[in-house]
Amino acid sequence: MPKAVSILFGALLAVSTAHALGRILLSRLGAKLSRQEQPVYGFLAGAPLLSLLIFALASTHLVYDASFLILAAAAHAAAWRLQAFKPAQETLPPLPRFWRYLFWSVYAVFGAIAVIVAMSPEMSADGASYHLGVVQHYYRAHGFSRLATNMYANLSQGVELLFLMAWAFGRHSAAALTHCAFYLALPLAMLRFGQRHGCPAPAAAAALFAMCSPLTLVDGTSAYIDVAVAASLFAVFALCELEAPAVLLGLLAGACFGMKYTAFLAVPYAAARLALRKPRRGLLLFTAAAALMILPWVVRNAIWFQNPFSPLLNAWFPNQWIHVSFEQDYAEMMRRYVGLESASQIPWEITLRGRVLNGFLGPLFLLAPVALLALRWPLGRRLLAAGLVFALPYAANIGTRFLLPAVPFVALSMALAFAAVHLRIGPWLLASVTLAHAVSSFPDMPSLYCDQYGWRAPKIPLRQALRLESEDGWLSRKYPPYRVAKMIEQATPQGARVFSFSPIPDSYTTREIAVGFQSALGERLRDNLQLPLIPDFQPVLSHTFTFAPRELSALRAVQTAAPAKGAAVRDVWSIAEFRIFDGDHELERSSDWLLTARPYPWDVQFAFDGSPLTRWRSWQWMKPGWYVEAAFERPRRASRVVLEMSSDQYAIRMKLQGRTPAGEWIELSPQPATRGLPPPLGLRRMATGELKRAGFHYFLVSEDDFQWQDYRGKAGMWGIREAASVDNYHLFHIQ
Repeated sequence: MPKAVSILFGALLAVSTAHALGRILLSRLGAKLSRQEQPVYGFLAGAPLLSLLIFALASTHLVYDASFLILAAAAHAAAWRLQAFKPAQETLPPLPRFWRYLFWSVYAVFGAIAVIVAMSPEMSADGASYHLGVVQHYYRAHGFSRLATNMYANLSQGVELLFLMAWAFGRHSAAALTHCAFYLALPLAMLRFGQRHGCPAPAAAAALFAMCSPLTLVDGTSAYIDVAVAASLFAVFALCELEAPAVLLGLLAGACFGMKYTAFLAVPYAAARLALRKPRRGLLLFTAAAALMILPWVVRNAIWFQNPFSPLLNAWFPNQWIHVSFEQDYAEMMRRYVGLESASQIPWEITLRGRVLNGFLGPLFLLAPVALLALRWPLGRRLLAAGLVFALPYAANIGTRFLLPAVPFVALSMALAFAAVHLRIGPWLLASVTLAHAVSSFPDMPSLYCDQYGWRAPKIPLRQALRLESEDGWLSRKYPPYRVAKMIEQATPQGARVFSFSPIPDSYTTREIAVGFQSALGERLRDNLQLPLIPDFQPVLSHTFTFAPRELSALRAVQTAAPAKGAAVRDVWSIAEFRIFDGDHELERSSDWLLTARPYPWDVQFAFDGSPLTRWRSWQWMKPGWYVEAAFERPRRASRVVLEMSSDQYAIRMKLQGRTPAGEWIELSPQPATRGLPPPLGLRRMATGELKRAGFHYFLVSEDDFQWQDYRGKAGMWGIREAASVDNYHLFHIQ
């Protein structure tokens, strides 16, 4: 079928199936909704159910086009048979005539723009890379398959599973169009909320505040998940206001966690609202329903990654897949974006500029403090309280997208405040502000005030949406990262694994791309490739502990330094070689040696493998009491231990302990004698050898990567040849 038709088919199949399931759920639970509320809450309540069913298909490796068609047919048939589409008797008060014309006119214009943008070729950074990269991986594997090289695959993926159904028929743009359905549902949910609670005009204005926001538009028309999360969180709030059935609240609140970890606050929020009801027996049903949506992701991660909340909380759940040091560094980076020099920049970035914090809400939201005037009314207080709760995760990531969950609540509070101005002025002020916001957000009006690199919807790409210009041609012209993915696809054999220092849109290639920072394996391989280029990483220091010869059943090097309170010491302890001597005779490692380390015992063998390239690392900022240990099945005589280490760990201090045959740990030496070592030779060839042993025969280098010229200029020393290049990217094949 024509590409545009397949895109529409894939998205409509997913959205209509979710709606059918939601209508069944609402009718079975007896939710008291009006006929205007039924369609929007049918979709928002059904999406989690569809996601759960697709989770079951993926778990049993039944992800096939036919499976999705059967599921859709069954859902629609059941809905018709159960008369779930029967409209409710209750209707909401109508909008005032002026607002009816204004709202539906602006909604239709921005809705049409959104559909066109969503149908155009997917070029969003995260959407084309990990959101859809994971979706493509599952589709090709016909279900879940552990992707140990991509930490983003460990996140809950409730929305991505909806994308999976759409992807089966329309690929990238069908997934984006599925997200667009949430973009279209959010303002409708806000409008219906206002009609029910006696503030239809402010709700209509607030719905357009949220809908027309440049960030909401571009995020909601990309294969992202943030607008879906915002819509679902608002649905939780609105249904709490309606005193909806506990099961419905539990499913939606639990689904918020299933969509995005940071939306977990929906669960305690809804539970608290439910606990205030009389009687409280619904809490048990709520908990069971929420657990149904949460546990699948938690159990999957516990089984695959030994951490139910991977890739987070790795210090609480130590595992070999994600390093604690990465999480520590990543958390710091998300709180301090590159280019943000002062907190005073944040208001301008999130409203007008949009370059540093990746998106902007529009100049209207400079007036957000006006929302505090809504504290005068009980409804305003509840709105602001919910917005504050759902905005709490913003402290962990100050990107503008992380404010989207709070936007509907702030928008409604602002609109209530504007409307409450003097009786004659208020309505006109509200209408004027709404129109000004819509005009200033229309593509590509934001270019007049935002940073040139601020993330926003492009000029309306109608030809590309209808595929009057080929997707490949458009992407090749307009999206340089696509050319990189295409190069990899053409220059490597099927099944090849490619290591890369930086992300690419891997949803456009069938090859597995392991990015250096996205997994423990990736970080170790990146360390191997950088070690020949960075002298501080190389084992150029010898730390020697000397003690009286004695029989020992184990030896342990212990890190003793403790950072001063408040000091930003981020040294990561590492040992390239742990060598044990009896006089001048070095003990050879044998199979009866039991090696361990604390923390990160999984790489301890690299400290005993005789290679100057590989090293054990703590992969965590230093703490006292850490150790690397070698235990012997039978006691061995020793008198000296030599630790060959790099110089990039300036604050580390060590002592040596030994265990006597009787099992007592004693201190053998309080500190080592240190001397320099000559830099090892042949490190480049060793590094590519490690890459090859890990299953990677290709690696990708950008001209922005550290000392990239060394790979091309000394290809013989690395044992590689350049297989292909495009723009500033070079693909190397390991010989």
